[in-house]
Amino acid sequence: MKYIELDFTLFPYSEDASDVLSAMLADVGFDTFQPTDNGVKAYVPESEFMESSVKDIIDDFFLEDVGITYSVAEMEDKNWNEEWERNGFEPIVVDGLCTIHSTEHTGLPRLKYDITINPCMAFGSGSHETTYQLTSLLLQEDLTGKCVLDMGCGTCVLAIAMCLNGAERAVAIDVDKSSVENSRLNCRLNGMENVEVLHGDATLLESYEGCFDLIVANIHRNIIINDMPDYVRSLTPTGKLWVSGFFSEDVPAVKDVAENLGLKLTRQQAQNDWTVLCFERTSNDMK
Repeated sequence: MKYIELDFTLFPYSEDASDVLSAMLADVGFDTFQPTDNGVKAYVPESEFMESSVKDIIDDFFLEDVGITYSVAEMEDKNWNEEWERNGFEPIVVDGLCTIHSTEHTGLPRLKYDITINPCMAFGSGSHETTYQLTSLLLQEDLTGKCVLDMGCGTCVLAIAMCLNGAERAVAIDVDKSSVENSRLNCRLNGMENVEVLHGDATLLESYEGCFDLIVANIHRNIIINDMPDYVRSLTPTGKLWVSGFFSEDVPAVKDVAENLGLKLTRQQAQNDWTVLCFERTSNDMK
């Protein structure tokens, strides 16, 4: 598959601004990101590249006083998944309970939970603050016999964690075809036969009204806000919605929409300003 490389320069540079830009680019087809000293290199399949979408992101970039420039280059046509697999990622230990690693890692500690992930070009090895925090919280939650949803599943690491912790059934959804393929691979690697991986967006939830005891959405803030009515309709009367993928400054906007839909905030936490909000349903009627 042939890829296009965009080399972004941010001024002034900050890791937070780079992470926000990467999240917004992921929404328009970019699937691989490489940090640089003053920005990030982002990669998109040539067939999905629309420069107008990139310009819209820069024009609408919501972090004030951050300038963005970029250059475009065509990449050599090669198997980039194989390239990633040669480089891999470092194993991650979550709260002394769970090890997240690739098939290449050996000599790891034997903990209560073990998750094998080959991220390829999908987001979610567990190293990012949002994924780490959500994994930690999910392993503390009593999910025995529950039906759960991993929205924007990436590698499916969160759906796998939920099933390891007792969930009876999981649905995992992503708009990116490569993420869906990778999620299915990771489910096979972990022997997960109770995870249904689907390609699509929140419109798929029309078939799951009142189904989920817990929905986890680790996506960009704007998508969460836009799709939250669909999430709420898919919850059981006592269901919970956990969201992440945004900063503390975004909390009021997300919280306002959630409360108008009959949700109550039960927990808020952050790591390096990347925030997790945990809501539970308090009303069957959306305002």
